[in-house]
Amino acid sequence: MEFTHCKNVLIQDVFTQGNDMWSTHPVYCENVTFRNVTIHGGADGIDVDSCKGVVIDGCSFETRDDCISLKSGRGMEGNTIGFVCEDVRITNCTFKDAVWACIGIGSETSGGIRNVRVEHCKCEGAHTHAIYIKSRPGRGAFIEDIYMNDIDVSNATLGFLRINILNSGLQDPNPVPGDAGIPTVGKFVFNNIRVKDVPVLVQANEISAKKPLDGLVLSNITGTCGKGILLANVNHAELKNINVTGFTGPLLSTYATTGKGLAGAVPLEAPKEPAPIAPSAEAYVLK
Repeated sequence: MEFTHCKNVLIQDVFTQGNDMWSTHPVYCENVTFRNVTIHGGADGIDVDSCKGVVIDGCSFETRDDCISLKSGRGMEGNTIGFVCEDVRITNCTFKDAVWACIGIGSETSGGIRNVRVEHCKCEGAHTHAIYIKSRPGRGAFIEDIYMNDIDVSNATLGFLRINILNSGLQDPNPVPGDAGIPTVGKFVFNNIRVKDVPVLVQANEISAKKPLDGLVLSNITGTCGKGILLANVNHAELKNINVTGFTGPLLSTYATTGKGLAGAVPLEAPKEPAPIAPSAEAYVLK
């Protein structure tokens, strides 16, 4: 199901199964509500693409790719169109993913993504990370104002949270060049998170030194994990009430990170930055 340039859409009491492409794809839409939707899919469940005002409430997912993915276009095309994916509310949902993440934010982020709120959800299976925020130089724009609260995480193969702004996905055919192509990221809050046997708690060490993540709150996190928290190129971090057990090695490793609650951190290697993207020989023209 694909909705393009639609307003005031309600998808309710719907079941989908067996598709090998994105199950449901609203693009350039406003005021879209998914309620009591069940998706058993061979790829992504719901892809919110360059939309404003989306509610996903009381839904259940069993997918082979991201259960929910938030996107806003690629490279110069998405950056030129500039249709922000914003004002998204995800509540009271259950996620099981067999190949990728429960909630993916990116990697198509060239129009920008902001004001996302996720609450009262259960991530009951993820082949990679329960939450994966991802982009790369060449996408430009921003990912900001991400708030997640009251989340249960179990059976996540790689970990609870990964933030990768350096190398997610293939490079776009027409990337945004120079420093403008490095996404701006910040104002991320993760509160009241309960994890069970996640291999890595937080992997947030794939962020550009040219545009550090500005504002990361990790608070009231409990449960069990194999390894702790990795932070690189993060400003104004705030860690409090991190009460996890079972991990080996340090609870916190950092590189070029400032903020509160960082006492006892051990040094972390600097992330490897990709080569700069040179301007194209010809000016980009939107087709």
